[in-house]
Amino acid sequence: MKRLIYAFYIALIVVVLIPKEKLYFTLESILSEYTVYLTDENLSNHFFYLDAMNSNLLLDNIQIGSIEQIRIIPWVVYNRLTVSNVTFSSLYHSVFPGKIEEISLTYSLLHPLSVHLQATGDFGRCEGGIDLAEQKIRLLFEATPELRNYPLLVFKLQQVKEGLVYESNF
Repeated sequence: MKRLIYAFYIALIVVVLIPKEKLYFTLESILSEYTVYLTDENLSNHFFYLDAMNSNLLLDNIQIGSIEQIRIIPWVVYNRLTVSNVTFSSLYHSVFPGKIEEISLTYSLLHPLSVHLQATGDFGRCEGGIDLAEQKIRLLFEATPELRNYPLLVFKLQQVKEGLVYESNF
């Protein structure tokens, strides 16, 4: 029983001491390779997670939208990145949905070669995964009337019996 309590205590200390800001800045550097930048955010380090509030979203140094909250939850065995309330400029509504309510990426050591992804927004819902071994992304969109408002997105989707699928390599 004592060993279990000590193991829990050590795991708790590890989670609290993870450099969460470093994880966020690593995310920013990965996005910058694709000329996507996050600016003017306010970082707030909590014991078990990190929040980045009110970020501006830039693509090729042009502001295309804003993000209300980015939350990073690094719990070693179970990790989650949640992006909430992404609003795109009205100039880009033909390319991007007007608003994405939430995007959630989940990584677990139980499935080390995949990342689960869920999103909801003006387009409806989508769910899928990222296969890290094969470097593939697969998203399944619900065929909703709202999705038809984004013809460029629908053009990239393939019809299958489960719904509309987006597949790509990276």
